[in-house]
Amino acid sequence: MPTVVLLDSSLSMARLAIPKSDPNRPIELSSTGEELELRHLAAHGISHLVEQIETNCKLEQVALLQYSSHCELTSPFSRDMDMLRSKLLSLSCQDKSSLEVGIKGFVGVVQEEWGLGIPVTLIIVTDGGLGYGPYSLYNIIHANPTELRLPIPFPVNVSVACINPDSEENPENLEKIQDSYKTLFYKLGLTEKQTSFHKIEGPLSLEATENMFAEISSLHYNQWVGDLVVGDQMTSKIQVCPPPKSFSRALDFSVVTRELSKVVSVKGFMSQADLSSPPVFSRHLILPHSLGKENKDEDSKVPNVCLFLHGGLKVENMCALVEIGENWYGFVYPWSDNKKKSALMLSILEPGTQNVPWIGCLNRLGPATDLNETINSPFPIKSDRKPSYSSSPVVWIKQTGIQSDIQKVLRHARKLPEKTPQFYKELNRLKRAAVC
Repeated sequence: MPTVVLLDSSLSMARLAIPKSDPNRPIELSSTGEELELRHLAAHGISHLVEQIETNCKLEQVALLQYSSHCELTSPFSRDMDMLRSKLLSLSCQDKSSLEVGIKGFVGVVQEEWGLGIPVTLIIVTDGGLGYGPYSLYNIIHANPTELRLPIPFPVNVSVACINPDSEENPENLEKIQDSYKTLFYKLGLTEKQTSFHKIEGPLSLEATENMFAEISSLHYNQWVGDLVVGDQMTSKIQVCPPPKSFSRALDFSVVTRELSKVVSVKGFMSQADLSSPPVFSRHLILPHSLGKENKDEDSKVPNVCLFLHGGLKVENMCALVEIGENWYGFVYPWSDNKKKSALMLSILEPGTQNVPWIGCLNRLGPATDLNETINSPFPIKSDRKPSYSSSPVVWIKQTGIQSDIQKVLRHARKLPEKTPQFYKELNRLKRAAVC
């Protein structure tokens, strides 16, 4: 899941983190030796977040945008975290805070790079200023005219990192900021599960900023580690990137939820040609889980199921059916970019057993040895249901379609009794279409 860090670079971010009016607190300095400003805390927090992403989600693509009265792409989507850190050292403050301009820039960058089908994580780093005038957060939440196309046209999870002191002197202001962002989330078409608001506990400091960004990291970038099990005795620790999410979908009268198991259990193998390309809930890369740099030599000496499974599936051109939760399945298969790179992938289906119609019920699949040897492949399975396209259904899209069908019945009625069979045929056809 790509990540965009949207940084507020308005002039208010140049305020001192420790006001001059508080002589009792020791003065903290930034990495450049200057007195600590809000923009320095923001850069320090983003650097800490990038470090967590680099450790837990090595394949994550991260981009950095900064906004004021205009939006600037500081660092494009990349896995080069050192380049992003170097950009943080040259951040400067501009003029006013125009969050609408920042959101429009974010939507444009994501659409250009990823389209509308890829879920994205947006981290907004700000001091919480609502701003005034056109394009400000204040303008958006008070239902004034806006150029934003709402809701956002692609799936997105949003976290707001507010660098504003949570103290007894400033409780009302912080509550107002939080309520304003809740209103923004609603206008963007986001649910509570897709959004979060984070604030600094206590006085502003580097340590407190790190703690806030650690909350964001634990929410979006936790490492997913589980067990890959083949048979009764073959098992090994694996890491799945990006971390898979639990399933939740609202139906007409119920909500379907499934929790992901920490065990990926192989139930059987089948040809990739038989599986073809079914619709999936999400796709992930499977990596052997390392115990750390200290145990790197030990890891290289221990047999790993991932390598065994990848080699076998690639040679035989097969895939493995795996169970990942209660009544929830997926497929593990080798993937190659036609060059030297090759990887083991996991495609997770939606919960249920009938998600691949040409294979049939997944929990009723059996060993290939039980099949008649004269049959090449049992797939695709023939269905008893009559396909809709073979029954020439009546479709009325415009009023003229209904009129033409009624006129056809009337023409046959005028020529009765010679056209009696045709009359009843068209009349029954019209009646069935009307009842449906």
